[in-house]
Amino acid sequence: MFNPSFEYYTADCNDINFGTFVAYDSSKVHNWFSLNNMLLYYNTCSTWPGNHYSVPNNIQGFQYPRTGAAYFGILVYYYEGASDIRTYLSGTVKMPLLSDSVYCVEYFVCLPERGSNGAIMNVDAFLSETIPQYPQWIPNHDLLLELPAQIKSKQILNDSINWIKVSDLYKSHGGERYITIGNFQTRERTTKISWSEEPDHSTVVHYFLDDVSVAPAGVKAPALGPDTSVCRHAMPYRLTAPAGYDAYEWSTGQTSRSIEVYDQGKYTLTCYLGDCGSLSDEIVIRFDTPVLNLEHDTTICRGDTAVITAPSGFAQYRWSNGDTSRIMRTTHAGTYYLVTTDRCGTQLDSVKIAVDTIPAGIIKLGNDTTTCYNGKDFPIVLSANTILPNYRWSNGDTTRQTIVESRGIYKLSSNFRCGGVSDEIFVDVCPPVIDFPNAFTPDGDGLNDTFGPVQTNMFIQSLLIYNRWGELVFEGRTPDAHWDGNYLSKPAPAGIYAYRILYSPYDASGKPFTQKGYVVLIR
Repeated sequence: MFNPSFEYYTADCNDINFGTFVAYDSSKVHNWFSLNNMLLYYNTCSTWPGNHYSVPNNIQGFQYPRTGAAYFGILVYYYEGASDIRTYLSGTVKMPLLSDSVYCVEYFVCLPERGSNGAIMNVDAFLSETIPQYPQWIPNHDLLLELPAQIKSKQILNDSINWIKVSDLYKSHGGERYITIGNFQTRERTTKISWSEEPDHSTVVHYFLDDVSVAPAGVKAPALGPDTSVCRHAMPYRLTAPAGYDAYEWSTGQTSRSIEVYDQGKYTLTCYLGDCGSLSDEIVIRFDTPVLNLEHDTTICRGDTAVITAPSGFAQYRWSNGDTSRIMRTTHAGTYYLVTTDRCGTQLDSVKIAVDTIPAGIIKLGNDTTTCYNGKDFPIVLSANTILPNYRWSNGDTTRQTIVESRGIYKLSSNFRCGGVSDEIFVDVCPPVIDFPNAFTPDGDGLNDTFGPVQTNMFIQSLLIYNRWGELVFEGRTPDAHWDGNYLSKPAPAGIYAYRILYSPYDASGKPFTQKGYVVLIR
C-alpha cells in the first residue's frame, strides 16, 4: 500500500486542511484523495490557529497517530432529518491485485473525543479496479455513496482512546487498484448507538483513520469446487481446505482440514487466518440417482388393479413379473421385486400386494322370531353374531345390539373395505285376538266395571252403545274406549244394550271390521 499512514504530503503542510482538500485530488497527501471536499487531515506539522488540524491536540480532541505523524478524519453518520452526508477516503495499492489471490486488508479507527455523540459499526472498505464515482443523478458529492463493501467491521467502534483494527481476508477477482473507506449504508441500515441525552440533538459520528494495509495473505482461497452429483456407492466424499490457515470450521461442526461426508446436502467451510479474518466457501452435493424406495405394501379389492410407481431417474427398470416400465400394474396378489440400473449400479426393492374379498356369510341374525310370549308381546334383543367394523340397523341403531318390540323386517348391514355384508330377520308379534264380554257390573269393585273389547294387536277405531229404544248412550273414538255404564252423567238402568264396534288388525291402515252384539248391564 502506498503511503499507508499518510506521512507523505505536499511542501506546505497547512495547505492540507478542510477548506482546500479538493475531491479526487491526490496531490496534497501522496496517493490518497477524497471523493468529496469535506475530508479532514491531521498532522504534527500543522500550525493552524487553535491547533485545528494538529496532532495530538486538534479540533476533535486528543489522539496520537497509531504510527508516524498523521491521520485522517472521516464523517460516517449525520443528523437524523438531514441528508445522508458522508466523506470517503480512497487510496492506491502498490500493484493491481492478482486474480483469485487472498489478501489481508486492515485499517485502524478511533472515535474522537469531540464531534461525535454516538458510534457505529459500519466503517467498511470497498476494493475496486477504478476510482469510485458518484452517479450523475447525485449532484451533491457530499452525500451517501452506496457501494458493496467487501471488508466490514464486526463490532460497534466506540473506543475513543485506543485504535481499533478493522480487518478481513479478501479474495480478489483481479485488477483491483483502489481501496475506499467509509460508511456505505443508509441511515436506516447503519448499526449505531447514541449517548446524547438531549431529545432534539441527533447523532453525528466522525472517526480518525490510520494505517491502511492491503497485503498478500500467503494462502489460497478455499475452493470446494462446483456443486456436484455423486453415486451413492462412491460415498464418503472427501472435502479438503487449503493449507496454511490457523483454523478451520465446517458446517458439520468438524474443525479438521479435511472431512468425509456421507449424505447429500450443502456443506460450508470457513478458514481463519490469524487476527486478520476469514474466508468461506460452500458446495452442494447431490446423489446422482434417487433411492429406490417403492410404495408401502398395499391391498386391493378383487377385480381392482394395483398400480405401483417407481421413482424416476433410472436408466432401466425390470420387475419380477417381466414388466420393464417404470409403472407396474397387476390384479394378482404376491410379492413383486424391482431391479433398477443406471451408471451408479443396481438397486433392489420389493412391494407386497394382497387381494381383499368381501367376507361371505359373516352376519347371522338367526331364524325369524316373535315378540309373543304367553299370549303377550315383550321387547326382544337382536344382536350381531360377531364383531364388525361398523353396525347399521334398519331402525337407525348403530350398535351391535338393538331392541325391537314391533312387527317387521329388521336388517343389519356392515361396510368393509371392499364392500358390504348384511342379513335380515323377520320379527312377528302375537296374532290379533278380539273378544267381547256379554255382561258387566259397574259397581266399583274393580271387577268388570266397564264394557269394552278384550283385544291383542287390534286397533279399535270406534265403540258405539245403544239402549233398547235405539238411543246412542255411549260413543268412544279411541283404541282404549270403554263404557262405564253411565248415560248423560247418570247411571244407566240395568238391562240389555246393543253395541257396534269398528276395528282393524295391527293398525288403522288395515281393512276395518265391524262387530255387532249385545251386552247386559247388571246392577
